Amino acid sequence: MKERFFGLLLAASLLGGLTGCAGNQGETTATQGTEATQAVTEAVKESQNTETKKAEMDPCTLTFLSWYPQEKFQPILDAFEKEYPDIKVEFQYAAPVADYLEKMQVLTSTGEIPDVFYIAAENKSEMIKNGYCADISGTEAVSKLVEVNKNTYEEGGKVYGFAPTTWVGGYFYNKDIFEKLGLKAPATWDEFLTVCEALKADGTRPIIERGEWFWDSFLGPFMNDYLANDLDYHQEVIDGTKTFADGWGPYIEKWYQDLILPGYIDEDLVSVSSQEFFSEFATGNAGMLAGHAGHLKEVQKLNPEFEIGFFPMPGTGTDIKVVYGAVDCAMAISSETKYQEQSELFLNFISRDDIVQLYQDMNGYVIGMNGVESNVDPILKEVAGLYSDGKINVYIPQGNWDTYGTGLQQQLIAGSQQLLLKEIDCNTFIQEMQDKLKELKDE
Repeated sequence: MKERFFGLLLAASLLGGLTGCAGNQGETTATQGTEATQAVTEAVKESQNTETKKAEMDPCTLTFLSWYPQEKFQPILDAFEKEYPDIKVEFQYAAPVADYLEKMQVLTSTGEIPDVFYIAAENKSEMIKNGYCADISGTEAVSKLVEVNKNTYEEGGKVYGFAPTTWVGGYFYNKDIFEKLGLKAPATWDEFLTVCEALKADGTRPIIERGEWFWDSFLGPFMNDYLANDLDYHQEVIDGTKTFADGWGPYIEKWYQDLILPGYIDEDLVSVSSQEFFSEFATGNAGMLAGHAGHLKEVQKLNPEFEIGFFPMPGTGTDIKVVYGAVDCAMAISSETKYQEQSELFLNFISRDDIVQLYQDMNGYVIGMNGVESNVDPILKEVAGLYSDGKINVYIPQGNWDTYGTGLQQQLIAGSQQLLLKEIDCNTFIQEMQDKLKELKDE
């Protein structure tokens, strides 16, 4: 990519020279020489300015609350400390998603917001609209983002979060088990149910999910049968022109009838931790894992003795228009920080081509920055390419709930667990989602 870019620059330079020959050659040569000298001078000045700013940057300690654990972020921290030894980073971590959101709620209520922190689909709107995030629109980091990564954390024409990556996901599956049972990656919902039945009959758990996220499995039909034709659905629910029953209703019922009642999703998923989520699949106890690139990396660390395959969450037809995924959580700067310049420097550093590759190595997602290629796992290369080419959309519900994201996410988790345990029915689940939205809007 870089070679092509510089090749285009060279071609443009040569073309400019040839065009200039049609006029006064001596005048053109003199002008080009002057411009070249000025360009070099400006480059030297810019380099000197950068070094001066670097030298003049006040030493400080930035507090940083991370969405990613320190062992994953450490290569970036080490590189930053080497280049900017006078700016220390006090690293803090809270595990996503529920623990992180709870931690941020505590910090905002006590006025102890870190200098740099993450905002996510679940809380971005409330964090931005309540004034906790500084405007970072003018930073070098933001200027490098592709439009969708920039727009995701934009409000009122200003950008409040730097999200250099996007995750895409679906189902990872155990190829050995599939081959043993004569199964292939399903392309439709009915084929998916056939796979689930075959795995269950074999004594293998069909699907492994975490206790807060097993509801993901209803998304395939909803995304590709309904949402693909009404991408504004959630905004319509927020505005009151539609309800959760209008869009979600039939697909929650389908999920319950097709996956929960037959036992393809077991009640014990309510208590499955993140570690069990990975190990159940890696040890071959589960045939499929609903997740994304970050989950794949965790599974691969456990060295499964089988080849892993992937397919997007299917709808009732074969056409995949929307996949499970989202622009990743974004790094934000506190509006109250005393170290705005140093915090921006930290974000700009991460946006560098070489450093953002370390960031992508950390999570395995698709890089959403102009001119930077993504080194995604080959298992996900096809779906990542479809996203990069703009041929598919990505979706998770909590990214579409405006300032009500945290509250509705908590209701979704609680309601889906009750539904799995058969403590409520589908109509009650949907009504409680609608009631929760009304409660949040009335606050």
